[in-house]
Amino acid sequence: MPSSRYLLLIVAALLTAVYVGAPWSVSVELLRVAAPAIGIGAVLCGMVVHRPARAAPWVAIVVALGLLVAAHAVWATLADSDDVTFPTLADALHVGFWVMMLLATVELSRQSRSEHDAFGGYEIGIIAIAVGVAVWLVVAEPYFSDRDIGFGATAWAAGAPLIGGLAFAAAVRGAAASAYRSFAPVALMCGVGVQLVADMTRGTQEIRGEFESGGLIAGLGVAAPLVIAAAALDRTMAVRNRASVPNAALGVGRTVGLTVAVLSPMTVLMALLVSGLGSGTTILVVSIAAFLAVILALARMWGLLDAVRLLTERRGQDRLAAMVEHSSDVVMLVDESGDIKYASPGLTATLGHRAADWIGRPIVDLIAEEDRAAAAAEVERLFVDPIDATVRFESSLVRVDGERRWMEATFVNLLGGDAVDGIVATFRDVTEQRDLERKLSHRAFHDELTGLANRALFLNRMDHALSVDRPEADPVVVLFVDLDDFKSVNDALGHGVGDQLLRAIADRIKTASGRSDTPARLGGDEFALLLEDRGGIDRAIELAERLLDALRSPVRLAGHDLAVLASVGVAVAVPGMTTSSLLRDADIAMYEAKRAGKGQIKIFDPAMLLGVTTHLEDRSALSTALENREMRLVYQPLVDLRTGEVLGAEALLRWTHPTRGDVSPSEFVPVAERSGLIKEIGEWVLNEAMNEAAAWQACGPRHVSINVSAVQLRTDDFVEHVAAALASSGLAPQQLLLEVTETVLVDEIESASDALNVLRQLGVRVAIDDFGTGYCSLTYLQKFPVDIVKIDRQFVDEVDGDEQRSSLARMILQMTSSMGVTSVAEGIERPGQITALRQFGCDIGQGFLLSHPLEVDMIRQRFGVDLVAAG
Repeated sequence: MPSSRYLLLIVAALLTAVYVGAPWSVSVELLRVAAPAIGIGAVLCGMVVHRPARAAPWVAIVVALGLLVAAHAVWATLADSDDVTFPTLADALHVGFWVMMLLATVELSRQSRSEHDAFGGYEIGIIAIAVGVAVWLVVAEPYFSDRDIGFGATAWAAGAPLIGGLAFAAAVRGAAASAYRSFAPVALMCGVGVQLVADMTRGTQEIRGEFESGGLIAGLGVAAPLVIAAAALDRTMAVRNRASVPNAALGVGRTVGLTVAVLSPMTVLMALLVSGLGSGTTILVVSIAAFLAVILALARMWGLLDAVRLLTERRGQDRLAAMVEHSSDVVMLVDESGDIKYASPGLTATLGHRAADWIGRPIVDLIAEEDRAAAAAEVERLFVDPIDATVRFESSLVRVDGERRWMEATFVNLLGGDAVDGIVATFRDVTEQRDLERKLSHRAFHDELTGLANRALFLNRMDHALSVDRPEADPVVVLFVDLDDFKSVNDALGHGVGDQLLRAIADRIKTASGRSDTPARLGGDEFALLLEDRGGIDRAIELAERLLDALRSPVRLAGHDLAVLASVGVAVAVPGMTTSSLLRDADIAMYEAKRAGKGQIKIFDPAMLLGVTTHLEDRSALSTALENREMRLVYQPLVDLRTGEVLGAEALLRWTHPTRGDVSPSEFVPVAERSGLIKEIGEWVLNEAMNEAAAWQACGPRHVSINVSAVQLRTDDFVEHVAAALASSGLAPQQLLLEVTETVLVDEIESASDALNVLRQLGVRVAIDDFGTGYCSLTYLQKFPVDIVKIDRQFVDEVDGDEQRSSLARMILQMTSSMGVTSVAEGIERPGQITALRQFGCDIGQGFLLSHPLEVDMIRQRFGVDLVAAG
């Protein structure tokens, strides 16, 4: 009813103008009777239309307006009389009007307050004190100044304005607290204010005998009830929900109003003291009023600070609640009996259970039955621990469809706490992470191609077998199996067929071996078997012969019948023998079998150690290789898979033997490491590679990647030598990348961490090579921060296969991306691998498809380096 409220205000203005402007008569005086009567009708109409939640305040306003109708009617009968004695019945009715208005405004003010505004009553008191001071000065002070005015008359004259002042204060409070200064409370405040001014002035004039009907003061009595009634015609008169009203934060207008109300008594007091006006009683009353106003103002400010604190806490709680509600973790509140009191939506998102279905049920019921007892013990232990105690464990939880999810659980004891009275349980789904770790762990101990144990697991089993006391008649035996002429299969039919043949051979080795035996692939075409069961050397010979017979049976692959011979070396452990020495003896026996004509079985004999002279020959030749300029570096480019830009190159060591020609690094590097020559060779590689890389920088930043062995990391002066080589070459530290294999990082964690941390502080970058082939890859990657992870070629080889085969590579790349580590894929040989690697987010590629290792002059041409200037 927006138009009706404004129409009523227009009527109020017109009736007031007629009353004040027209010559006074009884009929004109009846306008003061008609105005509140019209107001009663308007309020009743508003109550019917808007149906306020609490009708009592508006009923009180109707009663108040009725009393005002009666008061104005009585005064109309007395207006012509010359013998009117104050107070009259009209004055008593005015007091009744203000009592009802006070009840109405206080109740409406209470409805308008928010739940946080418990100190709003102080504001009413402050405003009431200011109004009371004004009433005292206007009404009571003349009594003390003029003894001709009786106390009773003064009390009647002051009573209505004093009650009206309280009603006005409550109306002001309601308007200030209303949402967006709504029309209804503002109109009510204005109407009460106008009526208060009229009654204060009228009371003063009546006790002095100066009041006359038809004047402006009497005319205010026409406008005021209609303005009050206009409030009922607005929809904001129906306060239905306190929570919808903003809390009692002090706005600018409200602050100014309260400030004026607080300062008014003090201002009046200062004026009275300076001017010397006012009686002693007045000064005392105003002083008390000023004191009380200040006390109430301080109390209100304290309430405001408390409201701000509560609001801050509420917002923090709301923020935390929003985080919990939208978290993928499962967050629960558990009572002292272990039953669930609250479950976050994460329970539905992660496990498919409806949170409401689990309220009141034991939390351990969520845990899989096989883990339930252990989890219950952890929870029970928490109940006896002090507050804030925390327990962490992992267990499997059951989804609504029966699937098991591995969860990392954290329970915090907050029983008896102020904010949270209970145990907070958080479950984080780590199923994918644990699956990846298990797969990587399996790969760390098993050969990916054949599924047999790898060298690491085989050596571990050997070490355990040698540590067990056993009779001399039941020794540990190792068979070293090397396929004869397997390289010709790869050369003639390709590596794919060669891999299929290796898998078929591995199956035959597993079939030939016993249940307690450990078959393993040590690498390439080398296999081994560990025999721990009874039988000794006789069983070993029998098994080796059965294996050779099985291998002679052809395998049909790629349209060819392939039969493979193998040389087998057998070594028998003696007391006090080590793992390495036993495997060495089996290896030596295998080479003797090859020299005997292949397809043979040889048992180790100490005389075979003479064959170790080959190793000594290699060591001797290596010792002079640098001096004779037999070693050189080639460089294989590293390419940005997104842009195709060549970012740098990896330095690869090559040895051209005077008689044997090019020797594979896999053959001479282990000899150099065992002999200690790797230190000298490694220093030469560092100096040579950094000097070469320094020349590349003329055409733009290019980094050089250099492999570092475990022996180098163990030397005390490794860091000093790298720093000296950087200074000598002038290469910026950030253009140097040192590659350390994952196995070296695990085995040499202490020395590697110390040395590489110092180098990283200098600006040198560190890469983990062959990532995924070592032990517990994820754990060590988190412990030791690196800059680059080079994914092993066995993962890259499967990256363009089906989803299952490529899943590990994809998960590793996702993990490196989430950790902010640059990823490099080694061994790229097919276009499909590049496409898949780009899709998975791999950063850098390296392999024959992108570029073979290049000689120095070719890499310089690739980088655009002037050969003459570089030389």
